[in-house]
Amino acid sequence: MKPLQQLLIHFLEILKPFLYMNKQLLQSMKPLQQLFIHFLEILKPFLYMKEQLLQTLQFWQLVFRVKRVTSADTKERGDKA
Repeated sequence: MKPLQQLLIHFLEILKPFLYMNKQLLQSMKPLQQLFIHFLEILKPFLYMKEQLLQTLQFWQLVFRVKRVTSADTKERGDKA
């Protein structure tokens, strides 16, 4: 049991630097994460703009479709008269 315990202790000593590396890596990612969050906040208005533009485009497509149908109906009635 003692040799296994010694081996385990040795193994844990080997792993220690990686534990600190992991901690350091996580801490160094925090500023990047904050920067990314800030960047997303900047982009938010453009997302809403895109939604508004799409809705406006859909509205005008509908208007032109209705115009086409009504002008075709009007023309058809004129041809029959």
